[in-house]
Amino acid sequence: MSSRVDKRYYPADSLKTPRFTGPITFARLPYTRDPAGLDAAFIGIPFDGGVVFRSGARLGPLAVRNGSLLLRLYNPALRVKPFEVLEVADMGDVAVVPNSLERTYENVSQEISAVLKAGVTPVVCGGDHSITLPLLREVSKIHGKIALLHFDSHLDLVESHFGQRYTHGTVFRRALEEGLIDPEHSAHIGIRGSLFSEEEVLEAEEAGFRVVMMEELERVGVEAVVRDLVRRVEGLPCYVSFDIDVCDPAYAPGTGTPEVGGLTSREALSMVRGLKGLRFVGFDLVEVSPPYDHGEITAILAANILYEFISLLAWWRQKK
Repeated sequence: MSSRVDKRYYPADSLKTPRFTGPITFARLPYTRDPAGLDAAFIGIPFDGGVVFRSGARLGPLAVRNGSLLLRLYNPALRVKPFEVLEVADMGDVAVVPNSLERTYENVSQEISAVLKAGVTPVVCGGDHSITLPLLREVSKIHGKIALLHFDSHLDLVESHFGQRYTHGTVFRRALEEGLIDPEHSAHIGIRGSLFSEEEVLEAEEAGFRVVMMEELERVGVEAVVRDLVRRVEGLPCYVSFDIDVCDPAYAPGTGTPEVGGLTSREALSMVRGLKGLRFVGFDLVEVSPPYDHGEITAILAANILYEFISLLAWWRQKK
């Protein structure tokens, strides 16, 4: 058994220091505020000022860090040691303003801009889904229109909620209007549940999005859907936004807007792993609401999905 002792950033050795000893960072990685020298950075955005139903996602980054304590160095599914291949650190949380979405967006943009300019891939944990918009804005400044893979039980293409144009359910409507994403090379995956109208899915498809309903996923299977997604975005700068409520409440009860009939945890992990080889420019995982969680199962699942995101970056680097 070997380890990269020469690396600047490396997780604490859990065979020498127990997992329940602090400080608590994602996967027990070192903490830094300086992105220089990093390949990827875990960043928390503890903001839920965009929710229109159950709150609590502001506590998501803290819970997910705790849920990551059992993560280990080797990913056997992708056959990669992500923290040996890449320099990864926990950069802490963005300084959000709890009662101001506008000021929070400004702070998110400032921090993510610095990370991207340093050549670092952001791996972000929300927070509610409204935090994705400033992330997409900053990524698109560097890469232009990007391919989006959006895992969610909801389309998040609503025009407004209660007259408010910036909420967790309007994020991709605004991103589309601002020209941040290329709908012809983007997809919404895992959509299910009751809708406001029969026009919702039709409008998304007419805009150019690929919409994968849960009924289709169940009918054709995970592998077929993933192959189709890879073909759709291959070669393009790809951003993944993963709302934990794409998973069934049996596996992810700790979320603000749960919908029955979703992905199992195994299916979710399989879908993420199947995206290996794509040109990723950023990731986020959102809508973990610890007050509704049971036994930390949502936070643990979220932490593992974020670990798979980092492993995808390492897989790509390892194959180059």
